[in-house]
Amino acid sequence: MKICNDLLINDVPASGQLKESESVSFCLREHADIKLLFLGNSITRHGKAESLGWLGDWGMAASGAEKDYVHTLVRLLEENGKCVSYCVANLSEWERTRDMSLLSSRYAAAKAFGADIVIVRLGENAGLTENLSAFLPCYRDMTAYFTADGARAVVTDLFWEYEPFDSFVQSFAKEQGFAFARLHDLGNAEEMKATGIFSHQGVAAHPGDKGMAEIARRIYCALTSILN
Repeated sequence: MKICNDLLINDVPASGQLKESESVSFCLREHADIKLLFLGNSITRHGKAESLGWLGDWGMAASGAEKDYVHTLVRLLEENGKCVSYCVANLSEWERTRDMSLLSSRYAAAKAFGADIVIVRLGENAGLTENLSAFLPCYRDMTAYFTADGARAVVTDLFWEYEPFDSFVQSFAKEQGFAFARLHDLGNAEEMKATGIFSHQGVAAHPGDKGMAEIARRIYCALTSILN
């Protein structure tokens, strides 16, 4: 069983990554060609956390909002002629607790957004080495909830490799007809992380600018396969 060490040493707390009122945010554009919903965790967006040495409010540990994978992916689409509205939902509280009632309460606005395409990029905070069997049906139900109105989906495996979950997501994507983006090799490459930039080891284990750019590129490739 392959487990990337960073999955085990990542001590960025799963709770409190954002205030409840900030769990869902929007960038709305008039006459958008496409509406994207990003479902993620700290790699997608993490608010300021001085105790961790993290002062941003975007995907940890990009050097700026424009460098995280969400904004990079949107930029790639816009450079190719798409006008994009998007919603970013940090699901770390759901990921940690598997409390399905959060989907219709804390994350209700993300559902109401009515996305055309849902990008599901999470799992690292689920305690998968202990909770895999409990998490998988919840992951299925969560994805079904956000795609129930006909949205298409791109799902990814983990940044920090954990083969049982990574294999599940790839098979799940094929079963459901979702696009799949393979990421799990990135967390094994030091140049893809923010190593040496942050003193906190959990923050430093997150994707740096190069890692974020590669995440965006791979999701973009998966996304274009269902847009064309």
